[in-house]
Parts: sequence; C-alpha cells; structure tokens
Amino acid sequence: MNDIKNFLQDRFPESATIGGSGEKTNAAIMLYGRRFYKDQTPVEYLAEFLLVFLSAKSKDGADSYTFEVSAAEAAYYPLDHVALKLFSFYPSSKLETRHSSHQKKYIDALIQIKNRLSGGTDNQKDDSIRILQSLFYGFTGVAKNRTWVTHSFLPASEHLISREVAWRHSSAKRDTSINTWDSSREYFDTSAHLFMARGGELLFLQLAHLFSLSPESIVKRLNIENNDSYSHLIFTDVSQLKLLLQKNLKNLLSGSLKKIDKLASFVEKSLSDVTLNDDNKPKKATLGWVPRASVPESFLFAQELNNICCSSLNELEKLDMMQMLCCLHVLRSLSFQARRLSQSEKITTGFMGEYAWIVSTPDTPKDSASRRLSQTSFEIIEGMLFRVLRIVHSGHLGVESSMKEADDHGFKIFRKIGKEIGLIIPKNGQGQRFVLSPTLLRLLVAAVIKPGERVRLTEFYRRIFAHFGIALAGKQLSVAIEWSSISNDTKDYAMTTESLWIEEALRQGGFLVELSDAVSIVYNSSSKEL
Repeated sequence: MNDIKNFLQDRFPESATIGGSGEKTNAAIMLYGRRFYKDQTPVEYLAEFLLVFLSAKSKDGADSYTFEVSAAEAAYYPLDHVALKLFSFYPSSKLETRHSSHQKKYIDALIQIKNRLSGGTDNQKDDSIRILQSLFYGFTGVAKNRTWVTHSFLPASEHLISREVAWRHSSAKRDTSINTWDSSREYFDTSAHLFMARGGELLFLQLAHLFSLSPESIVKRLNIENNDSYSHLIFTDVSQLKLLLQKNLKNLLSGSLKKIDKLASFVEKSLSDVTLNDDNKPKKATLGWVPRASVPESFLFAQELNNICCSSLNELEKLDMMQMLCCLHVLRSLSFQARRLSQSEKITTGFMGEYAWIVSTPDTPKDSASRRLSQTSFEIIEGMLFRVLRIVHSGHLGVESSMKEADDHGFKIFRKIGKEIGLIIPKNGQGQRFVLSPTLLRLLVAAVIKPGERVRLTEFYRRIFAHFGIALAGKQLSVAIEWSSISNDTKDYAMTTESLWIEEALRQGGFLVELSDAVSIVYNSSSKEL
C-alpha cells in the first residue's frame, strides 16, 4: 500500500498545493494527474494546450511561447479575448442565456466598430461588420448549447486562443441591480474549468516536465539505448527537440493566418472598454500536476508533434492533425499509467508501454478473426482501466472520493474520446472494438515518419507499435495477441489471412510505394521534400 501511495505522490510539480488543492480529488485525478475530464472536447484539448504554451508563465509576462514552468508557482497568465467573443458569438448564442446588459453592450460595440471604419456609406460599413462577424464565426471550434462567452474558436492564431470564461446566468438573473456591462462583470467566472477542464494543461505539463529533466535522467527513464524498436529515436537531443518544438509551434500560430490576428486586434482595440477587470491585465491561472512517470509517453508525444509541425501541410491541416494527436495521446497516457499500476507481469516486446491495441478495418465482417481480435483487445484495455481505479481507491487513506467521478474521468473517458476520433466503433450498441480509419492512418504516418523520410512497410509497423502500442501486422500483431491472451488458433488465422487490409489502406491513401513483390515503402505524402 505504501508503494502505491508513494507512486501516486511522485508528481510534477512536486507540491500538490501548487496545482489548486481546492478541487475535489478522486482516484482518476490521483492516478492520471489534474486532470482529464469527460466533457472536454477534442478541440478544447488542443486549444488549452496551446493556450498554456503561448501564455506568459509569470506576472511580468515572461516565458510566453515556451514549455517553461516557474519553480515558485506553477501558473500561467492567459488572455480572455472577451471583446472578440462578444462581437463574434453574441448574435448566434443561446437566447435564454443572454443578459440585457450584454445586449446593450453588444449594440454599443457595433457602433464603436462602425465609427472606427473609414470610407464608405453607412450601409457599406454595416455590410463590412457583418462580413467580419461571419469570418470570425467561421472559426468556431465549440458552440453547442452554450452562451456566447463559453464558445471557443478553432485555435488557429494567437487571438483565437483564449482562456475559458463562464457566465453564471442564474445568479446574474436574480440580481436586479445589473443594468450595465461593468455591473455584470462579477458574474463572469474564469476559474470554473467546465470545458477547458485542465486536459490541455496536463498535456503541456507532461512536456514541461520532460524538458525540465537532464539528458542523463531522460536516458535513464527511457532505457531505449539498446532497444531496436526505438532505433529511430535513440539519437534524439531532447534540449534541441524542445527548442525546435517551441519554434515550430510559434511559427504555426503566426503563419498564414496572421491576417486574422490583425483583424481581431482591430476589433479588440475598437472595444477596449469590453473587459472583465479594470486594469485589463490577465488573471493568474494555476496549473495542476502530472505523474513523473509520464516521461516515456511525453517523449513520444513531443517527437510526433514536431513531425507534424515540420510537414508541408497548411496551418489548418496541421491543427486538425494535432487535435487528433492530442486525443490519441490522452488515450495513450491513460493506458501507460494504468499499466504501471496493473498487477499483470506480461510484457509487449517492442513497446515500452507494455499494453497493446489490436485494430481492424471499420467495415470488417462480423465473423472476421481480426474483428474478434480488436473487440477482445478493447475489452482487455477497458478492464485494465477499470481495475486500476479500484486499486487507487483502496489506497485512498483518509480521503473521501467518488468512484462514479473516477470512472467518468478515468475509465469511461477512454471510450468517449476513442469514439470521438474514430478509434473505437460503433458509437452505440454492442461489439465495441478498435479500428483504424483512413483519417487515423494518415495521422500515424505524419506522426512517426519525419518529413522527407521513407521507411519500409515493416519499419512502419514497428514504429506504430513502438509509439502507440497499435498492432497492425507481423511480429507486433503476434506480440499483441499473446499479451491479450488470445488462443493460438485465432492468432494463426488472423496472422495469415487478415493483415493485407492495412497495405490496401496505405495504398489508397497514397502512402505506399511498392518497389517489388517483397519490398514496399511507406512515405509521408505531406513531406516538404516530396
């Protein structure tokens, strides 16, 4: 029991009080960090990750666009861009949650912007404003059934990335004294973490922890020097990787969409009085924590992010891939950490995560061996995630916690996110299983093959398994089947008859070049060198 407790307390940052100790704790938070949350959407994982990255990490504005975390305070100072949200989202927001004071301010905002426009008639200026609103609304990331201030943009540029702001509508509605924007400001909440629920912060902290370690410490934790499965990574200079990733992410957010930032800046300067506080300075946001054991998966995540950033894809395509990668990495992080605490002694040769996901094609027949394998594989992973939360809960000495919350955010969340990115189907009904869609396959190629690099098909299989534990064919599939304790009859049938679908999927995606009957090459079609 003490070993489990010590394992759970081995965190970055070291002090649990830094990460906001007022939040309710459950077994999922204790095991995986503060925190993954079931209601956070894929786009909000990426948006929150980039928000922490680009924000200052101290009150004096230092360390923006870095993976630095202050030793004195694990915090960042994000902007809210509330004026841009009012201008862009208010007209289409949920009617029931609009407040009369915001309606007045919105009308004033349109007048203020109109007065800043030069040239043209009043009608032409009105048309320009509508076009500008439509432009920004076209970058909506999440709206759903929320009020205007809780909408979020696609994180395509600096001004489109903002902290979460909630509106306590019921409380504000009861307060009859509110009749102006300024009097309504006390009902805006910047610390609720309802939608940007710390999942992106957690991904940032994983990389911040990785990049804070010495090269010797990283080598020791990875232990891959003599592992052929990671031969493509053993010469990585992590300090150089940090600088490259910081530079590439900054360039991504200031690329061809820089004109959007200029338009957003025009709107916000026109609405300089639409703020949440008098000094208009960003409020401090505290970070949570991550397990220190997360170095291996963080190392892989950093490599994959950098590969995508270095590709010749346009900014929106890169962001789309990064969004899916963030979600896939959440699932990987859950599996890695759960496996560390599970009581199985089985190993997966070729993958340091010591688990396996066996995938099949989405349209494989019901009686297919590969479909049965992928379904069994999913059931085993879910069973592992379920059991480890009970192990953690049993070690909650003196801490009251809810197993329902732990299951929602540390067990059921795996299935939810997996379905959102198309890794798990069907969305409803029985027979849940791992599948590999064309979209996911394209991501895997971009994530594990550097721009300009070509690898043999067998090497591609090896890398996918080494990074994600995804078993596609060959030796890796054999290892995965053995780890999953599936019978030899099923193994032999699947190995000999049902791995050709992957080659066909690669061929249809334009990733496969067949040099001969025996040699096929996989290449990254988004490479700058093609």
